Amino acid sequence: MIDSDGARAFRTSRLHFKMNNSSFEKTTPPPLIFLANVTLPTAACSIGLIVCLFVSSASSQNCWGVTVGFKPLTELTSTTYRGYQGGLYPGGRNDRPLKHDTCGRSLARQITPLTTSGVPDPTGKIVLLSIGMSNTTQEFSAFKVIADSDPRKNPSLVIVDGAQDGETASLIADPAEDFWETVDKRIHSAGCSYKQVQVVWLKEADSYPTQPFPAHAIALQSELEAIARLMRSKYPNLKIVYVSSRTYAGYAASALNPEPYAYESGFSVKWMIEKQINGDSSLAFAGANPKAPWLAWGPYLWADGTTPRLDGFTWQCSDTQSDGTHPSPSGQAKVAGLLLDFFKSDPTALPWFVNTTVADAAGIIGSVPTQYSLMQNYPNPFNPTTTIGYRLATTAMIRLSVVDVLGREIALLVEGIGQAGEHSAVWDASSMPSGMYVCRLLVTPLGFSTQLQVIDSRKMMLLR
Repeated sequence: MIDSDGARAFRTSRLHFKMNNSSFEKTTPPPLIFLANVTLPTAACSIGLIVCLFVSSASSQNCWGVTVGFKPLTELTSTTYRGYQGGLYPGGRNDRPLKHDTCGRSLARQITPLTTSGVPDPTGKIVLLSIGMSNTTQEFSAFKVIADSDPRKNPSLVIVDGAQDGETASLIADPAEDFWETVDKRIHSAGCSYKQVQVVWLKEADSYPTQPFPAHAIALQSELEAIARLMRSKYPNLKIVYVSSRTYAGYAASALNPEPYAYESGFSVKWMIEKQINGDSSLAFAGANPKAPWLAWGPYLWADGTTPRLDGFTWQCSDTQSDGTHPSPSGQAKVAGLLLDFFKSDPTALPWFVNTTVADAAGIIGSVPTQYSLMQNYPNPFNPTTTIGYRLATTAMIRLSVVDVLGREIALLVEGIGQAGEHSAVWDASSMPSGMYVCRLLVTPLGFSTQLQVIDSRKMMLLR
């Protein structure tokens, strides 16, 4: 019943349909029904008027939704969200546990060019495949463009976009879904076979979620686990799957996948990866009968709208299309850039993603650098340990240290003679407070001078 003091909205039917061989779920626009009191000037009476306003399905994004007030998982390290611990990995940390990271690095070194029959061959190919929905294909397509033009990309690497419009997690968890046939066709069109697929970027969600947290996040987690196992059975040489959760959805103009569901999908990814790290047999990646590939976070894509993350990353309304859910060209470029940076810096991606045979802009020829440089620490932000890489073109006297924002040295990581090549050091900041720190590399090539010179520095964020 509608009373005369207010207004109520009624939702009509939900339509399910197929378009372009992809599954969609669409809610028809609900009529907004208002009952208003109108006082006539000639009589002390009121007439109830029912006004029906239909919201256009093409309504523009909600550009007022610039924040939802949540902390990114990467910054939710010492507090909780509805009682659940943050951080990308167990213990509120953003770096992979040592054992899991070591396994990932070992698997990365095993990724090698294969023939279409899956036989190692220097002339073969390595397929990096995307699996996911509409947002995934839009973002990964933008990534493919910039990656394929990057001189550092491994020439043996073939990037294939398998993600498709409307193919949500609940759908593709079914091995009989048409989605998988289309993926196979795309791999074939790229001149490759399913036996050459060795790495996957997975980004998924469910449409029109309605369950409360954590029920919907647990449901998505279960679907992601099923997809991981399915991929391991379909692609026998698949070793590594990087998983990302949704981008910011505060600008959403529909119930397709708004906040807080977009944010909370990060817990689905986190819990699945933690389940594997904790040794659950259903996600075992090693041993005689592996059930899933090795799982780890890819780039974390969520930021609280226009509120900058600690690394400065934001989502503007202009980064979304008119529905406020799908990325605009600028939003696609943001994700593409995060993906490229990730694959060019993560220790489990470098061995197979980066070209190790020709010179590149960073000065690497084979495994011998032609320049002295300091790489960005990983992970960043971190708690409490992080790895810092550096490159030496020749044997040199080096000094690798950490200073605070006032320039005071608080840790000396390496001092002495360093051989030409790539090196790394680990900084354990367990005794330090949260904040910004700077890693500084000083180097003097032997035979040139006795005075150390500042070569490079990188900002690092310790977040507890």
